[in-house]
Amino acid sequence: MNLRTPARLATPGLLALSVVAGVTATTTSPASAANSVGTKACTEWVHLKTTVSATVKLRSGPGTKYVAMRQLAKNTKVYWDCNRGSTGSGKSWGHVLVKSGANKGKSGWVARTYINTPMQLS
Repeated sequence: MNLRTPARLATPGLLALSVVAGVTATTTSPASAANSVGTKACTEWVHLKTTVSATVKLRSGPGTKYVAMRQLAKNTKVYWDCNRGSTGSGKSWGHVLVKSGANKGKSGWVARTYINTPMQLS
């Protein structure tokens, strides 16, 4: 008797068996597995108190493929701790901790172009 079942067929069979047996089954989709990307994705460290320049989405990871968990209003204060991608790149993302407003205490990722950068004095 061959007990090998391709993985793609095994999951629906287990789910059906779980329903018949009255067992609760959960599956993890790729999107939910990617929902929480913290500072481990950082490529450079910033450490700066600043604000966001527009109403922006606070995402679970550095990119538009990640879930937009919340929305930050223009001028929300944030602590920008690190970047994914080069600071000068138009495609970089900043990891922030929200310091004001309705989402105070939450952290996530914001497109770098919407994080205010103070002017440097020489």
